[in-house]
Amino acid sequence: MYGKECNQSYSLDDREMRILLRKASGTTSLLRLLGEKGEDELVLIKELQTDPIKNSILHIDFVQVARGEDLQTKIPLVLSGEAEGVKTQGGILEVLANEIEVKCRPSNLPSQIDLEISELELGANLQIADLPELEGVAYVADPKTLIVSCVGSAEGRSSAGEEGEEGEVGEVEESESDSSAADGGEEGEKAEG
Repeated sequence: MYGKECNQSYSLDDREMRILLRKASGTTSLLRLLGEKGEDELVLIKELQTDPIKNSILHIDFVQVARGEDLQTKIPLVLSGEAEGVKTQGGILEVLANEIEVKCRPSNLPSQIDLEISELELGANLQIADLPELEGVAYVADPKTLIVSCVGSAEGRSSAGEEGEEGEVGEVEESESDSSAADGGEEGEKAEG
């Protein structure tokens, strides 16, 4: 655990920590660390390292949260609904942010930020300014920062690319026949026959 005035190491039981993380809505909840000497610290998980083979917790960085002061951290963004542009217009949903940085008092810290995207049309986007207003929570990023956009379909892109390629091929064929006609037409006759 580290903070303004401390840098301490704790040893935690892997199984107990996993149970706590499930109950606490993942890594964005405030936790209380109780030390062997009676110390009581309010903390957030800054980083969680796991062993991908054994599926065990290797290391956790806790950051101390001062009671009564604002804290700044990232919160998961949860999208709900299906974008209109995807459902009816064949668009692709492009998610540009999975977490949103917020500043608030520890007591106001949300476990996640929900964003409804059902009305997102093809070619439209949602920005930080479109996030719901939460009491006591301020968004750190510029209000015009893009979060989600609905872009043209992959099918539309590939057919547009094919049209461009066909036009180029047609121009090449025409220029070859023009050059063979300029050579006296003998090669043009051979190509046809």
